[in-house]
Amino acid sequence: MSGRPVEGIVFPPGEKNDRSTTDAAKKIFASAFKAVGEDQLASSVSNERNWRYGYVKHILKHVETSLKNPEAALKEAQAGLDWMYQNFEFVRDGQTQKFADAVKNIKGSFETGFIKGTKPKPSSFEIQVPYNGTVLKGQALLDQLQKWASYGTIEQDAAEAISQVVKNKEWADLSDRYFVLLGAGSAMGPYSVLMALGANIVAIDLDRAPIWKRLIGIAKNSCGTLTFPLKKPQSQIKSEDELFENAGSNLITQAPEINNWLQTVYPDKPLVVGCYVYLDGEAHVKVVLACDAIMRGLSESRKASLVFLCTPTDAHVITDSARKASLGQYTSSEWRNLLLLPLRSLGSKKYLTKNSLSPIKASNGEEFSIVDGLVVAQGPNYALAKRMQHWRAIIARSQGSLVSTHIAPSTRTVSVVHNRSFAWAYSGMPYFKPYEIFDQESSNAVMSAILIHDLNNPKAAANPQTVLKNPLELFKYNSFHGGVWRSGYKVNSIGEVSVLVHFLSAYRFIFLGVLIAFLYLLSRLF
Repeated sequence: MSGRPVEGIVFPPGEKNDRSTTDAAKKIFASAFKAVGEDQLASSVSNERNWRYGYVKHILKHVETSLKNPEAALKEAQAGLDWMYQNFEFVRDGQTQKFADAVKNIKGSFETGFIKGTKPKPSSFEIQVPYNGTVLKGQALLDQLQKWASYGTIEQDAAEAISQVVKNKEWADLSDRYFVLLGAGSAMGPYSVLMALGANIVAIDLDRAPIWKRLIGIAKNSCGTLTFPLKKPQSQIKSEDELFENAGSNLITQAPEINNWLQTVYPDKPLVVGCYVYLDGEAHVKVVLACDAIMRGLSESRKASLVFLCTPTDAHVITDSARKASLGQYTSSEWRNLLLLPLRSLGSKKYLTKNSLSPIKASNGEEFSIVDGLVVAQGPNYALAKRMQHWRAIIARSQGSLVSTHIAPSTRTVSVVHNRSFAWAYSGMPYFKPYEIFDQESSNAVMSAILIHDLNNPKAAANPQTVLKNPLELFKYNSFHGGVWRSGYKVNSIGEVSVLVHFLSAYRFIFLGVLIAFLYLLSRLF
């Protein structure tokens, strides 16, 4: 059975003319290395024979070489993205052109839909965080932030950033803010939180009626506004169902038209553009490239602020205190750590490996602490898509845009827990101090609060006027990592043990019964 005709953004033809994701990814990272004279590392990437499982060491090398000096980080980022624009292609009606050319040449656009919320604006707004069956706000939220920071689940500066939003209630009034949300209906996106705070949201999501029924319903039940692309003028639409059917767009197949439309939306307003998209496999790379073209265009032409959510399962520059805490957890004589000693001795480099790494030394002698949070099972396409977002973040900031990009915690979203192995691992991970897995609503709220902080605090790392020792330090601040940075063990090495902990916990009474029966039999025999 033949597949559907290919449309939109596609990977470039590989050596076998098969649009290989592996071939493209290797060339992207090789280009990044070549940009800073690391020809040997470029050759190593090109010659990698097992990219699916061998990609991690090359990404770590990329982070290491980017930390040599600030110029290296920006050169590698620019080279990687340039290769993608010069080589990825765009297909429409059987005609193929370079993606960069498609963005320039295609002139179409959309009609504009608009919904104004029906709720009156309250006298004041307040950040609220749903958590463990309750809603935290005010002093209760401030207390919980310190608990998380003290335990090691988040960094202290993340607690302080959210605390500032709690204490400065006027910051939570978003009625004069304009947000463009790419992937507005995403599980990890801030749509509901921002709407509740009166924001003006320009939403981009797939042209599927159920998505827009939900988004428009939330907008109507708020004091915010919703602007969105339509296939035909809103004045010609006669019913809500027809509105849902005509709303939306496809980033992979309509990126040029979406970009054109967004350039015309609220031309006199400063925009905050957030990337919240997620798709499985190679589609994730494609949709992130579409978002990158849009974010690049808006940051360059309108100096729009950019927003990204980073995954904790990546390679990041971290705080020195996090690295030291990680080593302390690894060497701790706490009972739960002692129980793992037999597995540590048997597991070699696969299980329960030390999380704390030696600092990376820059050309000027400066040292940077890093974490290897990469999880091999997530795959090289996911890692590339997240690296692309890092690249755009540091480039845009270097060009004067405010860039809010922070590590969000591991979250029980449907896209994650539909994989039973990940669901089991999430259940067992809190055994490893200081891990905590968060519900979607909690993550949405805390990450929205950190974004609000960045938009209001001129001293935030997001502000391009704030001096960083290296562009990659942008990801070091206000991290809500969920424990990944401070755990004694690499996150990639605790998955199987976490699953074991889950089953031991879930069936503890059965195991206890078997143990008691076994001990009883032993007593009868001896």
